[in-house]
Amino acid sequence: MKPAITSGVHKMRHTFLLFAATTCLATIVSCGDSSNTPVAPHDTISEIHSSSSENNSVQSSSSKTNFEHQSGSTTSSTATSSSAESAVSAGSSSSVQVPSLQASSSSRNSHRRSSSSTRNLSSSARTPTSSQQKTATSSSQPSGIDTESSSSANLPPTSSATQAAKISLDENGFATVADVYKSLAADEKAVFIIRHSEREDNVAIETELTANGIKMAQDLGATLKSDEEFSYITSGFVRTNETANNISKGRGEASLPKLITNYDITGNWFLKISADSLALYATKLNMKGSSVELMGHWAYEGGYPDALYELEPRAEEFMQKVILKNLSKWKRVSIMVSHDILVMPLAVFGSNKKVALKYHEDYHWINYIAGLAIIADSQNNLRYVPVKGAESGVIDYLAIYMNEHGFGQKRN
Repeated sequence: MKPAITSGVHKMRHTFLLFAATTCLATIVSCGDSSNTPVAPHDTISEIHSSSSENNSVQSSSSKTNFEHQSGSTTSSTATSSSAESAVSAGSSSSVQVPSLQASSSSRNSHRRSSSSTRNLSSSARTPTSSQQKTATSSSQPSGIDTESSSSANLPPTSSATQAAKISLDENGFATVADVYKSLAADEKAVFIIRHSEREDNVAIETELTANGIKMAQDLGATLKSDEEFSYITSGFVRTNETANNISKGRGEASLPKLITNYDITGNWFLKISADSLALYATKLNMKGSSVELMGHWAYEGGYPDALYELEPRAEEFMQKVILKNLSKWKRVSIMVSHDILVMPLAVFGSNKKVALKYHEDYHWINYIAGLAIIADSQNNLRYVPVKGAESGVIDYLAIYMNEHGFGQKRN
C-alpha cells in the first residue's frame, strides 16, 4: 500500500520519476541490447520455469540428503535439473520490460524497507469457507491484534483461556513470524509457509543460498528460540533445505532437523499448464512482467481459467489436502519452506487480498522468508496471518530499479 502524498511538489516529483523510469525502460528495450535489457524478477521467473519439471515427481538435489516423505518413510533422493530453467535465462529478456534485477546479493538485501505503520488484522484475516468446513469449521476472526507497536511481543505462548499476545501488521499487511509464534495459544498449532531465503543467481534444484541468505535464515531462527521442537517441511530443493537447516541452527537446535519433503509445495499447485507455457501465455498477452505480472493480475482480479486454477477454492483445497491432512503428524509449530509462486497466492488468499503484493500495479513481490502463518485451534478451525522473516514482506522492484539507475531516492 502506497502512502498518500499531500505535497503538490512531492507528487509532481513522484510522477516525474515514474515517467523517467518508464521512458528509460522503453528506451533500453527498443535498443535491443540483451546485456542491458531489464528482465522480470529473475528469481521469480526462474522458479516458475523450474517448476515445470517438478510437478508430482520432483527429485531432491545434489546435497545427497535423505528426506522423509509424508508417509514417514525415508528415501534417497536423486538430483534432476529442469530444461526450462536454461530456457528462461536465454529467452526472457527479449520480451520482458520491467525493472532490472541483475543486482548483487547486497543490493538485493538493501531494498528491504522498514515498515512502521500498522493495520488491524481484522481487515486481512480470513476464515475458512464452506468447502473447508468439511473437516474444519469456520473460525472467528483472530483477536489480540494491535494497531500500534506490540507491547506484548515477548510473551510466551499462552493458554487457550488467555487472550493471545497482540500482533501488529506493517504497512504492507505483514506481521513478523516471531510475533505470531509468541502469540500462539497452548492449544493452537501453526504452520509457517514461507519462501526460501536469498539464493544464488543461477537457478536449478541444486541452487544454494547466498551468504546473506544463510544469515537471514539464521537471524529468523534466532527470533524463534525456545525449548519447543519444530517440524521442518521443504520442497526438497537445496535452497529450501538450507533455509530450514539454518532456521534450525539460528534457534540453537543441537542437531540438524529431520527434513520432511512434501512434493505438493514445489510450486505447481495453482498452475493448470506447465510453467514454460505460463510464461509464453503471459508474453502473448503482452504482459511486460511475464508470468509474475500474470500471477499478480490473477491473484487479485481472477481470470485466466485456462492457465490457472481459481484462487480461493484451490487455496482451500491446499489447506485440506496438504495442511490439515498432515497436521497431526507434525509438531505444534512447523516451518514449511517453499517457493514464491506458491507462497505469494497463499498470502493473498489468507489476507483477503489486503496484503500488498500487486506486482502488476506497483512492482511488489513476495520477499524472501515471507509468507503465511496458518493457525489451527483444537477443533482445526483455521485462521491466517501474512508473515515476514526479514525487515519487509515485499520486494519493491521499481524502487530498486530507480535507486540503482540514478533516479534519486527510493519512492515513498
